[in-house]
Amino acid sequence: MAKVGLIYGSNTGNTEFVAYQMKDEFDKLRPGLVEVHNIGQSTPETLMKYEYLVIGVPTWNTGQIQDDWEAFLPKLAALDLTGKKLAIFGIGDQNGYGYNFLDAVGMLGDAFLDRGAQLWGMWSAKGYEFAESKATVEDVFMGLGIDQDGQRDLTTERIQKWVPQVLAQFGV
Repeated sequence: MAKVGLIYGSNTGNTEFVAYQMKDEFDKLRPGLVEVHNIGQSTPETLMKYEYLVIGVPTWNTGQIQDDWEAFLPKLAALDLTGKKLAIFGIGDQNGYGYNFLDAVGMLGDAFLDRGAQLWGMWSAKGYEFAESKATVEDVFMGLGIDQDGQRDLTTERIQKWVPQVLAQFGV
């Protein structure tokens, strides 16, 4: 069984596309380590079977969390995630929604931290242009920020830098 569960939510397919691009990068470095799941088809047991979690979430409209993650949040509230290592990546549009860029990363990150998870995979906010985000602490995002609308050309490079960082921080 893989040690890392990569769990994403996606309405339009953007986050799903990035999740599988990310899995390919993990496989280049540690083949078979990562298993991918859509949160819309997952249960709390799906999350609990992994020691390490990589979570993908897009921010919708004016700072809303993706539908499937929103539906899953009450189930998450019942879990004890103490000791679980977590890394988050988020999809957002910094140009169109600069006042809530990657807010869902912050909301989901807080929910996981409240349940005892440990957050890894922080990412510099330099190179992005936005006004506000619930995903930032000073100049650092709670996870990898992906902008498929305004910076699609940087997605692969960002994933190639973030995945080894996460593996090293996870210690796998």
